[in-house]
Amino acid sequence: MQKKYLKIMSAALCAAMCTSLVACGSSGDSSSSDSKNTESSDSSSDSGKKKGLEVAYNLTTEDFSVFEGIINDFTKETGIDVTIYNGGDDYESAMKTRMSSGDLPDMWVTHGWSVIRYSEYMMDLSDQPWVENIDAGLKDVISNDNGELFILPITQAIAGIMYNKDVLEDAGVDATQIRTWDDFDAACKAIKDKGEASPIEMCLADGFDSYMLEGIWPTLYSNEDLSDNKGEALKDGTFDWQKDGSDAFEKPTEWYENGYLNEDYVSGSKDAGLSVSANIAKKYGQNNEVTYSGTAEMIPSILAYNADANIGILPLPSKEKDGASYFGTGEGNFSCFGIWKDTKYEDECKQLLEYLAQPEIAVQIVKIDGGIPGLTNIELDESDQAAYTTNAFKEAQSQFDGDLIYDNFFDREYLPSGMWSVMADATSTLLADGDPKGANEEALSMVADNYNDLMGN
Repeated sequence: MQKKYLKIMSAALCAAMCTSLVACGSSGDSSSSDSKNTESSDSSSDSGKKKGLEVAYNLTTEDFSVFEGIINDFTKETGIDVTIYNGGDDYESAMKTRMSSGDLPDMWVTHGWSVIRYSEYMMDLSDQPWVENIDAGLKDVISNDNGELFILPITQAIAGIMYNKDVLEDAGVDATQIRTWDDFDAACKAIKDKGEASPIEMCLADGFDSYMLEGIWPTLYSNEDLSDNKGEALKDGTFDWQKDGSDAFEKPTEWYENGYLNEDYVSGSKDAGLSVSANIAKKYGQNNEVTYSGTAEMIPSILAYNADANIGILPLPSKEKDGASYFGTGEGNFSCFGIWKDTKYEDECKQLLEYLAQPEIAVQIVKIDGGIPGLTNIELDESDQAAYTTNAFKEAQSQFDGDLIYDNFFDREYLPSGMWSVMADATSTLLADGDPKGANEEALSMVADNYNDLMGN
């Protein structure tokens, strides 16, 4: 079953299901909003340049130089002049402005929105030679209903549950048997009873736990295996949160009441969580807690703190006993490129995409993006941290083979644009004061009001 999320389970599993910084619509860790040019776009007639094209890219950390170097090499090899527009922190806003003005780059990073936001402006690439190498679980997610595909997906983002293998093993939990939310709750109880780690980590201080709802809600409302699937109602604006969303906050309320959350869940930060999550490998680390919420792309950051961390990935459990497990998947943050349908440089753009799709070039982008390869012909050296994440994902795919749903990240596919922040606010409202049952109605009303406003209801 293929269709169209990871919180480090603190000492064990992590119910912060998410889309990494990808799903939430983040523009990444940017430090600059200045445009950067690999070469001058104003080539003289005798310079040897063929034609100039503009590529919009949104990574501004020191890793930007890697992409810049790739583009420079492309220019040297082909004579095609390329200018890199770097939107930095304002990338998404800048792209929306350029869409409205009809002045788009020749190529740009879609940041997870190739079908939903950008497809009407982009060229169908389904006939390109590298399409045959796109991972099967990803291809359906990034294609529209007509089979059109608009990006070269060098990486993919994966959301599910990150867990510490050592913690689960010591608690006598077989991770491969966590198929339903009841199984998940039983695993949490076993970890708590063991008394050496907090089952679920939360980091409310950073507003990072939108990911928790991002992971729970599709298993309740939109997964294709649900007998009462409400995915279409969510998309067309007819979903009634007050009537049909009563279970929206049921799980985090139960986890709080059962004592499964880390003690510092209100003040905990994702940066502190990374360090502690890593140290869990050192016999559960500081204060017997593991803390962090994020997606698979965060595993390299955890390994940077502790290379010996023993981290696994699980799909999200099913609501129903005979239902399928779920992986949210989508385009990587800094690595999925599409072409403007009105570009004057179609041939040059396609040539650049084909260049970027070469395994020896694509692997460089995988390493700086931090995601899992979206192309099956990309080979990673086992010493690469990206290989650790990729192998963990492949292991989960094998363990749950035949029992997996792949779908686009919930907030991208089933919610109107602009709801990510209210998901964080609602989670904080629910749990910050230590009375989730009392705050349930307020949190639900917050979500319902925001949804209805954005849908024009």
